[in-house]
Amino acid sequence: MGEMTGYNIAVLPGDGVGPEVTRESVKVLEATGLGFEFTECSVGGGAYIREGDPLPQEARDACEEADAVLFGAVGHDYAPYGIPRKVLVYLRMERDAYANVRPLKLYPGVIRDRSGNGYGDIDVVIVRDNAEGIALEHEGFLWNERGMDKRVITSSGSRRISRFAIRYAQERRRKRVTCVEQSNWLFSDKLFRMAFQEVAAESPKIETDCENVDVAAMMQVRDPRSFDVIVAPDMYGDILSGIVIAQTGGVGLAPSACIGEDFAFFEPIHGTAWDLAGKGVANPIASILSAKLMLEWLGRRREADMIEASVCRLLSEGRVRTSDLGGASSTSDVGDAVAAYVGDDSTMDVVGEMAVQPVEGFHSR
Repeated sequence: MGEMTGYNIAVLPGDGVGPEVTRESVKVLEATGLGFEFTECSVGGGAYIREGDPLPQEARDACEEADAVLFGAVGHDYAPYGIPRKVLVYLRMERDAYANVRPLKLYPGVIRDRSGNGYGDIDVVIVRDNAEGIALEHEGFLWNERGMDKRVITSSGSRRISRFAIRYAQERRRKRVTCVEQSNWLFSDKLFRMAFQEVAAESPKIETDCENVDVAAMMQVRDPRSFDVIVAPDMYGDILSGIVIAQTGGVGLAPSACIGEDFAFFEPIHGTAWDLAGKGVANPIASILSAKLMLEWLGRRREADMIEASVCRLLSEGRVRTSDLGGASSTSDVGDAVAAYVGDDSTMDVVGEMAVQPVEGFHSR
């Protein structure tokens, strides 16, 4: 059977800056020449206002039929959070995309003067549980003087996310996986830690350790090279991501992949960013790098490397960058430049300089 060169991608731009940054990701994916078929569907608060449903049936159908899903963000001032959240419940919970993978790097040229800050080369992957903890379908109560949220962590879910993180590290030849929890006083975290240690014992060839979340936060601030791969319940993963993102240039550069056994969607971490929406100034690189992660999952490593190398080239040169990185370029300027580099043979030189390690088995369809 010949190698697959065409892919059906469901595109869910959503709300806020979602449509603007997703448009540039599609542009960059088209530059790879892989023959994508994109099915764009309206979801989120805007879809609810226009159609009375934040997740129309056509969007569900598109996701069911797609090889992967490229997602923007959802949320709207005129739609209570519980309404657009229906989209996230579907993608994360119903489709069981339980592993939220956040590869966070300090790319060349982003922080122009790193002298004395001790940052060095930051390259950490945070694997965050997408299905448990303070999950989207948790029970909560709010009174005038008291709020309560229910946090649930199971041994099976903890083992599953731990196995994913350790397998991910092994496939990328990473050296260490750190379990971050607060097992010194939370029962659910004691269970998470025990499940991780049980799974780690099955993989003695990779180094593993555990840290309490407050200690991990201190370590990351003190030395951003403290961790290699982190696996954590949802809230801790989110908080630690915020620290690393601040050290690597901001949310405009922070991609993510949400992966299950046979389904995955890919989204920038930044959310709707309504203060930037419609101005053409949002940084699309997080979304473009999320598209790169999608290509990895689809098994298209060469094209994924081309996208990352093109982003590296753009950031290193420093001529085209949005205002969050100190420039004056528009969202489309950045997308155009990255797409042009993807189609430029000389970009392969950058791929060689990146010395990317081979990946096996990431694509789980």
